[in-house]
Amino acid sequence: MEQSAYLMESLAGVICLALGVRLYWCSQRSVRFSDRLMAIALLIWGAGYAAYDIPYAFVDGNERISPVFSYGSTLLFNLGNVALAWFVKEVFRRRENWAGWAVVATAIVSLLGATGSAWVGDWEQIDLLDNPGYWPQTLANLLPALWLGVEGLRLFARTRGRAALDGVDALPRRQILMLGLIGVFWAVLEAVISAQDFIFIEEGHWSQVLAIVTGALEIFPYLMLWWTYFPPDADRRRVASGSTA
Repeated sequence: MEQSAYLMESLAGVICLALGVRLYWCSQRSVRFSDRLMAIALLIWGAGYAAYDIPYAFVDGNERISPVFSYGSTLLFNLGNVALAWFVKEVFRRRENWAGWAVVATAIVSLLGATGSAWVGDWEQIDLLDNPGYWPQTLANLLPALWLGVEGLRLFARTRGRAALDGVDALPRRQILMLGLIGVFWAVLEAVISAQDFIFIEEGHWSQVLAIVTGALEIFPYLMLWWTYFPPDADRRRVASGSTA
């Protein structure tokens, strides 16, 4: 792994884990089950970052880490994606039967992706040409993020000019917008990762530019999510006063 990519990914993992711990702690006092689901997703993803990044601190250059860590990280991220899909269902589609099946579908596609990658020994899931599990795995990563983005932006647009969000888990309108944008950023991240993997397979090295873009797309949404759940006091007062959407 390139040093710059490693540092940015490690930073993303630290932010993700810290946010997950704080949100889970606060969710114990929250009436919203969705808060706990998001915290669980972040904690699982944080563990996935740790499983992948900590071993890389003890290897040299482009040496690969043990499949136990890389594949274990994939499985953890899969669990986090299922938790994210459940979060989207709980916030936006709690009463819709099809949304529950969408969560189940995310779990099944994740399992197919992980199984296909294990079958060919592509433990880090970077071979988009010869790994039968690559695209199911990518789809399982993409769909919950895209679902979050579509639901958040759709609801934000639909409730424009309204003071309340009826039946939407009591989330403020600005929080809905932030969640929608975060989902879009996560969806774009998956597209950039696939482009990066294609370059690696074709040319045998990672793109430095895309490595920076990938790192930014990992870090920035977590910072946005932190601001969404824990805005500074000044911003909280400004939103409460009605000067911000």
